[in-house]
Amino acid sequence: MTATLRSLATDIGFQIGGALNISCLDIPEYEAIAAHHFNLLVSMGDFKIHNVRPTPNDWNFDKTDRLMAFAKAHNQAVRGHTLCWHLACSDWMKTLDGPELERVLREFIMEMVGRYRGKVGTWDVINEAINDHGRPRPSIWKKIDNFIPKCFQWAHEANPDAELLYLDYRVHTVGRWKAIAKMVRELKSAGIPIHGVGMQLHHDVMRSLAISTLRLEGAIRDLRALGMNVHLCEITVGLNPNAQVLPRAMGYKLHARAYRQIAQAALAGGATSMTIWNPYDKHIKHVLREAVPGLFDEAYQPKPAYQALMDVLSQRSALVA
Repeated sequence: MTATLRSLATDIGFQIGGALNISCLDIPEYEAIAAHHFNLLVSMGDFKIHNVRPTPNDWNFDKTDRLMAFAKAHNQAVRGHTLCWHLACSDWMKTLDGPELERVLREFIMEMVGRYRGKVGTWDVINEAINDHGRPRPSIWKKIDNFIPKCFQWAHEANPDAELLYLDYRVHTVGRWKAIAKMVRELKSAGIPIHGVGMQLHHDVMRSLAISTLRLEGAIRDLRALGMNVHLCEITVGLNPNAQVLPRAMGYKLHARAYRQIAQAALAGGATSMTIWNPYDKHIKHVLREAVPGLFDEAYQPKPAYQALMDVLSQRSALVA
């Protein structure tokens, strides 16, 4: 049997994830990659409140149920993304006062986490609540007093066995690290059920080369020292920085090197998972299409970055064996 990212990751007790557009599972090549190469699946947007509850009287679980059925059929884990984010809110919710908005958010979290209890083991509870200056980000959800701890408490009430995460970007930078670590300590000291931190890394090949493996690894270790599990939840490495097209051989080499560095840091630091945020160049949604950050090219063929990740996992597998 030919090894894949999925098989190598599974062998060492690591999760390698793919963040998907559920509608694209209708495409045979897309579906085959999702089933064959990842042991963890994430929906990029369909679990968010504005997609699940677009109107006061409508709940739409078609896509979320479809992902759960797909994952079950292929023996894959699912991480739920995300229960509360400042950019995810249905229009009808924006006019609600604090108590009404709290009722709606609690109802959503209880319904989502409860519906998939025993099926979704990890939830991204809060996403990007800290701004670039290390301060609380403006958000409609701030109408709710203490909305962050409440979201964790509601999710825990709906499924006491679920792993609950806080997600943010550039967690490895000094200023943001301090703010996020302070929030984690305060939540833990208050007895709030937070179990881990998800790190986002959306970079291009040049910026990623400036992130030393040691720096990223150190941030992972520091979070674990706070008692947190660590997931690399959203990983993209744009091949063409600022949409400037690099010579193909050079771009692919830098692209593979960047993914290799990130994976090495994840494993050395003790992270639980690493999820590629839209691994398909043909279906780029989150970043500029010209950046072509995926592991699979327009023809659904693996790029050198795929083999770079395979090499890192193979080396770890050899050490474990």
